[in-house]
Amino acid sequence: MISSLRKFRMRVAASRSVQALLMNSWRQFLRSVLLVALAFGWAPPRLAAAVIHVGPTDSYTKIESANPGDEVVIAPGTYAFRVYLTKQATPANPIIIRAQDPAHPPVWDFGTTNVENAPGSYSAGDRGRGGWQFSGARNYRLSGIVFRNCRTAAFNSAGIRYYNGTTNLALTDCRFTLNDNGLTGGTQDSEATVEFCEFNANGNTNASLSAPTHNIYVYGGSLTMRYCYVHDPVQGQNFHLRCRNATLEYNWFARANSYEGDLMTDDDFNGVGPFRQSLTLRGNVIVQKASPLNNSQVIALYNDGGLGNLTLNVRALYNTFVGNGGAAAFVHVSNADGTAMSAEIADNIISGTSRPFLVEDAMHGAVTGANNWLKTNAVVGSLAGSVQSPAPGFRNPGANDYTLAPNSVCIGAANASVFGLPGKEYYLNEATNRFWRLRSGARDLGAFESNSTNLPVGAYDSVPRPRLDIAPSGANAVASWPLFAADFQLDQSDSLNLIAWSPSPYGTITNATNIAANLPPDGATRFFRLRK
Repeated sequence: MISSLRKFRMRVAASRSVQALLMNSWRQFLRSVLLVALAFGWAPPRLAAAVIHVGPTDSYTKIESANPGDEVVIAPGTYAFRVYLTKQATPANPIIIRAQDPAHPPVWDFGTTNVENAPGSYSAGDRGRGGWQFSGARNYRLSGIVFRNCRTAAFNSAGIRYYNGTTNLALTDCRFTLNDNGLTGGTQDSEATVEFCEFNANGNTNASLSAPTHNIYVYGGSLTMRYCYVHDPVQGQNFHLRCRNATLEYNWFARANSYEGDLMTDDDFNGVGPFRQSLTLRGNVIVQKASPLNNSQVIALYNDGGLGNLTLNVRALYNTFVGNGGAAAFVHVSNADGTAMSAEIADNIISGTSRPFLVEDAMHGAVTGANNWLKTNAVVGSLAGSVQSPAPGFRNPGANDYTLAPNSVCIGAANASVFGLPGKEYYLNEATNRFWRLRSGARDLGAFESNSTNLPVGAYDSVPRPRLDIAPSGANAVASWPLFAADFQLDQSDSLNLIAWSPSPYGTITNATNIAANLPPDGATRFFRLRK
């Protein structure tokens, strides 16, 4: 029993949940607060699994033989055979494929051999489309592998290709370089999550400019990308997406050869619709090349398939864009054909350009948003509450340090009422890359909060656990947790029985520092926890 309200706090002791006990008879609560920190982290047991060790003298057979629950451990060395994976595992029993030593990763390097001519079990005509291919696969976890020189005679290979409805594919700490495309695929309802990866110098200048190659080319399904360093493709964009839903957050994109990226027509739509595709860009740093092939746009929406009854949408929140000093449209709503499109542009720093957006058909395209930093002579248009000055106040832009100096006008200038506030930020720059850290709040414009001091988190570090606080507020109590745990659910129970929990019925309010739920007293004892 704790009698002091000053001690009415709780810290996470669980792996996936945070729990606290609140006595909801408020008179009793004020007299003596009972606080319990509990650790309940239950998950279905994994199947008895095999550990499969692979070395440079082995073949693709050992990797492809892995079953649900198995773990494939790959030794350092150079490998030059194709891998074709089709097993359907479950979230509780995924197939894990990882580097034995991430500091000395295995390298899939095909050298001057076209991928279609390399050894492998898959013999169909599209066997050269990826050094590793995932076809109809489910719940694979791949980490710590380098993909290099994956090329075909048709210039359309990739380090990894996933397709045919592959779902729950997780790529972590992989590096893609000198491939026709770094990552490609995504068909029907395919789904992939890419974290802590690097894409560099992918693309093939022998490919046609009408069908160029890119660091990332995903042509359907859903894609989530976080904490990645994506830079310097040799032909097209850093990301060329045809996804139905894509979220790119807390990444560093730099120096695309053409323009940074786009959202175009999903190849898999059929029928009469309606069809909808969405792209969310949150907390990214985007650095434009000094002289790109296309210097008129940075992010584009375009219905290149001419699909009827289609709506394309982009939300750009809390990004830092560093332009080359020209007039490239940060967001180009390219809808001269009358396709319905919309863009929300909020709380960004849009520097190095005088044009935050361009809409070709204003009857069918809308741009909204507020509280962006724009240079003094920039065209504001429909963006409200813009912060304009000669410079945004970066700490040291000459050294690629785009954090905010103490006197920056961007500090405290954000509008935190937008949906989807950032709780994390990319760390740190192009030299120290592929990390993230907790963002101290969402009060400042751009990808970095000026007073963030948390330690960086890498691919193999423990993920910080959110803390659930409960404190008195008038006649009620308020439960709150940090922004980075926006994907956690507040649960409640009348007991500590593991099966008695249910989602809390109380609505939440998000502000610049946390997420909160108001808990009115109802005379009953309630337990509360966070669950992901």
